[in-house]
Amino acid sequence: MSTPPLPPAILILCTTSTAPGHVLPLTTIARHLVSLSHPVTFLGGTQHRALIESTGATFIPVHPSLSLEQGPFRKWGMERAKYEEGLPRMVQDFRTFFVGQIGGQVVSTEEALGVVGRAVKEEGKGRGVLVVCETMWMGYLPWKWGRGVLEGFEGGMPRSLGVNVTPLMVDREGVPAFPLGLVPGEGKGVGERDALMREWLYRYVVKEAYDGFRERMMEAGGKDVPDDWMVNLSVTAHDTTLQLCHPLLEYPRTDLPAHVKFAGCLPPSGVVPAGFKFPEWWQREVVDNAALDEGDPARRSVVLVSQGTLARDYSMLLAPTVRVLAGRRDVLLIALLGKRGLETPPGVLPAPEEGVDVSNVRVVDFIPYDAALKYADVMVFNAGYGGFMHCVVNGVPVVAAGLTEDKCEVAARVEWTGVGLDLRTGRPTPEAVGAAVDEILGSKGKFRARAKELAVEVAKGDALEVVVQELRAMSQG
Repeated sequence: MSTPPLPPAILILCTTSTAPGHVLPLTTIARHLVSLSHPVTFLGGTQHRALIESTGATFIPVHPSLSLEQGPFRKWGMERAKYEEGLPRMVQDFRTFFVGQIGGQVVSTEEALGVVGRAVKEEGKGRGVLVVCETMWMGYLPWKWGRGVLEGFEGGMPRSLGVNVTPLMVDREGVPAFPLGLVPGEGKGVGERDALMREWLYRYVVKEAYDGFRERMMEAGGKDVPDDWMVNLSVTAHDTTLQLCHPLLEYPRTDLPAHVKFAGCLPPSGVVPAGFKFPEWWQREVVDNAALDEGDPARRSVVLVSQGTLARDYSMLLAPTVRVLAGRRDVLLIALLGKRGLETPPGVLPAPEEGVDVSNVRVVDFIPYDAALKYADVMVFNAGYGGFMHCVVNGVPVVAAGLTEDKCEVAARVEWTGVGLDLRTGRPTPEAVGAAVDEILGSKGKFRARAKELAVEVAKGDALEVVVQELRAMSQG
């Protein structure tokens, strides 16, 4: 009777040098793989070391050129502030945060592969190696396109499973180019519109980044780099890529490559960080409030507002939301600052001399999203993709306000799916926020019913099991 093969060693490559939005889904995957006896090594930024190691994975730091201390991120952050929010700023991000990291990512990847390869060799049990690559980490792509095989992998470089934790960026027939924030259209002329916009984007708007990506890949040893837009290639280059959401949350594509698949959404997490304590008002004003009958006049609608974890300019969303909802007896507003330990900064709440009633407003540094969304009636957020997924799996309708990064694409999908409203700006007026919240609360439950419908549907899947099955198929094939 033959001994079954050992579970392959997994190397996770993830864009971890900036915000945690890309890291958290990959740590969920890492924790699950560790529980199944896979040796997992996770390449990441030192600021996420404790989070990564809490999964049971072995942590390897990125090359110093990608660290917050020595890398260019603070410089790039100051430069990007000079560009208008929306497409101009996104173009600058393509030049810097995307193309500018490739060299450091390649070096980091080679070092991490060396560590994993040596560990497997020293173990001496013939264990295989697979790579799980978050798609915004482009440092493994040169090996997909002909870079020389590394020592210890003479039999061939490890196969790779891409994991996409942003809106699906593959633009195909019937889908506008990313990141224009356009929804698919129907009727005569739509195809021509999309083709024209795609040509305009690639040939003029992002040409420097388009060409720069290919140049960096060839400099890193890539020999057969396809002539395509890098966000498309970041998805299609892997042996298989999993989109970490349900198909109902994405635009239909009739010609999506067969190796790009939907894994489904990660389920709500019941994990509360060690040492976290809910505010003293939580039980009384949130939990007990939720137990009241829907028609009870004492029951208040719970509205969450979050600016996210990266661009914490509270004048963009928190301040206008507080200003318009403050003093309402029918609403409890919980404003999340997005980072543990933060104090309420000036400007979030109206100045005392304004005489605004803020007795229904609770400003808090941090509450785990899933714990808060369990009781929420509406979420007002900056259109981050992770926040969108949390709202969907918890069945909470949303008001989306975001233009930077991929946020215009997320906001467009919010409205397209029917779970909320897209304000089409990252800096809405108080009046716009208030009108959107009132529309959702007063829509006879239309948005909440749609959100609940999607939550039930996505709960039928098991994204973690899909990841495991795809890795198993790779190791056997």
